[in-house]
Amino acid sequence: MSIQPGTKLGPYEVQDVLGQGAMGVVYRAYHAQLERTGAVKVLQGIAPDVDSTARFRHEAQAIAQMRHPNILNVFDFGEFEGTPYMIIEYVPGGSLASRMKNGPMAIADALAYLRGIAAGLDYAHSMGIVHRDVKPANVLLEKDGTPVIADFGLVKLMQSTSLRSMTGVTTGTPAYMAPEQVTGSHAGPAADRYSLATIAYEMLTGVIPFDGGGLMEVLYAQVHRDPPTPSSRRPELGTDVDAVVMRGMAKDPNARWETCEAFVDALEKAFGHVTEPGLARTAVMSPVSSTVPLVAPLASTVKSPAVPHTNGVNAGATVAMAYPAPAPEATVSPTLAAQPVANKKKSRRRLFSLGAAAVLVVLLIGAFAVCAARPSVSLSPSTVAAGESVLVTGTRVPANQVGEIQLHSTIHTYPFRAGPNGGFTQSILIPRSIGTGDHTVQICWASSCHASATLHVIAPVALVTDLPGASPAPGVTPSSGTPTPTPGVSQQPTSAPTHDPGTTPRPTSYPTPPPSQKPAPSPSPSPRPSPIPSPIPSPTPPPPPPPTPAPFISLDSISSLGNTTMTFHYFYAGSATITIHQGGTTKMIVVAVAAGSSTRVTFKTPSGFLVTALPLTPQAFATVGSLTSNSANVTL
Repeated sequence: MSIQPGTKLGPYEVQDVLGQGAMGVVYRAYHAQLERTGAVKVLQGIAPDVDSTARFRHEAQAIAQMRHPNILNVFDFGEFEGTPYMIIEYVPGGSLASRMKNGPMAIADALAYLRGIAAGLDYAHSMGIVHRDVKPANVLLEKDGTPVIADFGLVKLMQSTSLRSMTGVTTGTPAYMAPEQVTGSHAGPAADRYSLATIAYEMLTGVIPFDGGGLMEVLYAQVHRDPPTPSSRRPELGTDVDAVVMRGMAKDPNARWETCEAFVDALEKAFGHVTEPGLARTAVMSPVSSTVPLVAPLASTVKSPAVPHTNGVNAGATVAMAYPAPAPEATVSPTLAAQPVANKKKSRRRLFSLGAAAVLVVLLIGAFAVCAARPSVSLSPSTVAAGESVLVTGTRVPANQVGEIQLHSTIHTYPFRAGPNGGFTQSILIPRSIGTGDHTVQICWASSCHASATLHVIAPVALVTDLPGASPAPGVTPSSGTPTPTPGVSQQPTSAPTHDPGTTPRPTSYPTPPPSQKPAPSPSPSPRPSPIPSPIPSPTPPPPPPPTPAPFISLDSISSLGNTTMTFHYFYAGSATITIHQGGTTKMIVVAVAAGSSTRVTFKTPSGFLVTALPLTPQAFATVGSLTSNSANVTL
């Protein structure tokens, strides 16, 4: 929405546009009765509903209560055609962002700006107000260079109201956002102190801590990476300045400085050990003729730098030394002159040898350390059948590292999270559809895999057992083996008793004699049947029902601003507590699940999950109790 010049907003008349940002448009306005120029900020990102308007009024009243020379004054607020606006102080000196475009600042200028910003932030924090978007563009400059902080509380307004459009609207600037803001956690005064330390970093080095990357890379770095130290970009700053600034940018809010003023005081104290370029002493050697014997200069000693002024020249700043010339009377023997040269060459060779040996030892120690620190993975057991579980154990993984276990050749992923000691143990289920043979199991994080092991997969073994009461086919005589006929002799029917079908045969106590090669004079009597009666046949029991498959879950889709869909397989009916993980962000939600082999559940995605942009922003996965889902990309 645009406001035309000449429009009246209360006692102020809109004149022209001063600028436009993600949160709205700023106009120049004039109060005729007070003869005062002000600025009108129209907040286009806030929806015109009753709740949003009430929050805006409450926040505007709190901001208007503040009176501090380093905080922009709020004169009035209201609504224009349903859109809220604020009438604020007009500061004609531009912003700190324009001043910082020229590269690193002088130390004195940087400390002066930082002290003014720190005073304003500490005052606001004492009033219970957090800025949440401290950056150079939100620091205006008076004509005398006094910094004035603008846009207090606007980020909170954008976060606490329904947005009409997310296009171009951010709740903070990525280059200066604290890690807890990126992850959607609580952002208190410590978040403003982090942003102040980031501004100090840029003032002193000329670049932001995480530069050269896109939006998603910067957001990922704010949470998971440490920036280069300021002295690595500007060596004269030194380690004392590094310690102060890096504490101000600590990932843990509790590890940062207690107040903004404490940060600036520590930084100013650290600069007491820093020497500005051009202040170092200079020694000038000028060859001049001299009649002083050679021994005299060598016996002299150099005094301390505190030398009084002599003839208007500071002898401590520049030291002029006459190049000693040998006395004309002195005569040096060639043999005596050659000995010091030879000794110098020998000592140089010795120093070079010792230096090379030291470098070699350091390299060997580093190589052993790298090999010892490499991650490893082991499987228990290493040979399984498809459909069974394998226990994957990883060691020497970075502490609290979140990654995934990959099973090849068709990739199956299982997320894991290492503990504080750099290890983890997790059971994975081998899919029944996977082929037999050797498969590779890898543990991966940060877009690369760091260790692997070989898993041998065999086909499932089907065990066949005799059921009680089962009978062999009719006419078959049970025996421990198949009888071998005698060559050349025709087979004769045995005299073993014939069993009725369905009965369980038992061998008799009189084995059948083998047939004789000579004809018997008289037929031999058949063996008598066994006196042990046959058992009563029992009915065959029905086969047991197939086992119920183990329950598992799958993450079908997850939208950062929309819904999440999951499928529960072979799950019980009732409520389930779902935990969604992405990097260091973990959110829980309770849903109702109906019983069935495949039940799909859709729910609103909790806030705080970022759109996946590998390798910058990881995928998300879900857990329900001991069950872990697959990993999935987070979409917008």
